[in-house]
Amino acid sequence: SMVREEDLEDLEALLKDLEDKGHQAKDDGRLYMADQYIILIATVNAETHKLRARFKREAIASLRKETKLKKEEARANSTTE
Repeated sequence: SMVREEDLEDLEALLKDLEDKGHQAKDDGRLYMADQYIILIATVNAETHKLRARFKREAIASLRKETKLKKEEARANSTTE
């Protein structure tokens, strides 16, 4: 499925919110809810890392592709001159 930068930003905001709520639940002595937040944090954190890595891989692949095209273009121009 198509994932956008905004999706990653939303997940990161959700992670921050869950972390804040987890700390608050712990501080309030609501240990059951703190445990539930920890489970959610772990899930969202893993997904955030996967998406961030995916975007980095895609950026590198795009740079490689553009560089390859520029090299081919330069070779074509040098042989026609």
